[in-house]
Amino acid sequence: MLHRLRSLLGLERRSTGAWGELGAMLAVANETAAGIAVNAATALEYAPVLAAVRLIAESVGQLPVHLFERSGDDRRRAEDHPLERLLTCQPAPWVTPFAFKTDLTAALLLHGEAFALVSRASDGRILELVPLPHGAVTVETAPDLVPSYFLTLANGTRRPLERGEVFHLRGLGIFPNRGLSLVQVGRDAIALGIALNRHAAQIMARGARPSGVVTLAGRVSDPVLTRLRESVRTRHAGQSAGDTMILEEGAKFESLTFSSVDIEFQAMREFQVAEVSRIFRVPLSLLSEMSRVTHANAESLGRQFLSLTLLPYLRLWCETLARDLLAEEEQDRFYFEFTTGALEMANLGERIDALCKSVAGGLMTADEARGRENLPPQGGEAARLRFPLNTGTDTGGANV
Repeated sequence: MLHRLRSLLGLERRSTGAWGELGAMLAVANETAAGIAVNAATALEYAPVLAAVRLIAESVGQLPVHLFERSGDDRRRAEDHPLERLLTCQPAPWVTPFAFKTDLTAALLLHGEAFALVSRASDGRILELVPLPHGAVTVETAPDLVPSYFLTLANGTRRPLERGEVFHLRGLGIFPNRGLSLVQVGRDAIALGIALNRHAAQIMARGARPSGVVTLAGRVSDPVLTRLRESVRTRHAGQSAGDTMILEEGAKFESLTFSSVDIEFQAMREFQVAEVSRIFRVPLSLLSEMSRVTHANAESLGRQFLSLTLLPYLRLWCETLARDLLAEEEQDRFYFEFTTGALEMANLGERIDALCKSVAGGLMTADEARGRENLPPQGGEAARLRFPLNTGTDTGGANV
């Protein structure tokens, strides 16, 4: 059944011809004030946008997401549930969990929404999660605000999708059932950054900014002037810049310093990096702009990235997974959660110190702490909670 479904949708052929034509039409963007059309593809050619998208998408992709089951006041990993293995091992035969989360998050950032096809067995079990290219799915909103989904097949035909066949990851939006593309709403700022980069590249292509001026004592013949000009152009411009200059006919070289215009041009380029930081809500230091980073605020900037940038996307992922993948009767018992410990405790010293304090304070057992480090459990006293003596808590475990 899966073979037939993938063949029908054109996903098995791996052919990008039909999708490429559709993507080319959908990629046409409005002109910006800078005169540059900005879409997802052109925006990624601007290094700060590429850095921001990679930072968020790959950070989400590397964090494991697990399915948990509530049991009274306790909870446990639902390791026997099919969705747990699907999201942690193989969403589809050719898709890894990292690629699945990374690609859909990147599409969410660039287009405002991302889609995956939910392939189900006859009994309703989910068998595959297949990421769909941008533009393959269109959303129509009925008068009662209920969304309807339509999939454009590889042969150009269009068919409706059942609600249970769609995984719809939607970001910030002002219209029902549609997300806003951060690239589109911030296209003027991105276009100005691209324009500044292109201008700098054109200056370099023309031999870069002159480092000085050659003056001659008197009038010289045209052949001498031509030979001197050609010598400077071939030996001291472009890749040959910086070579020792030998002058003739009494010529003198006077070096030039950067003008206020040059300094303002560089400041404008730096400001556009800050604009991208605002659009994607990424700390400026993580876009390699280190001018305002100190030892005192570096750690807080890392925590800010987790709490203000990543956590909203992780919450969106968890709620969308629960809405689109769990049956209605399962949503009261099961829920999804990302494990963010790898980002919260990046280095070994801080991680071990936090785990030791958690064990000593009764927050987790020694075996749970060992599990965080992928070490086997020891059992016995290592499986029991410990509390400090001054807490006066008697749980039947050992006290320290």
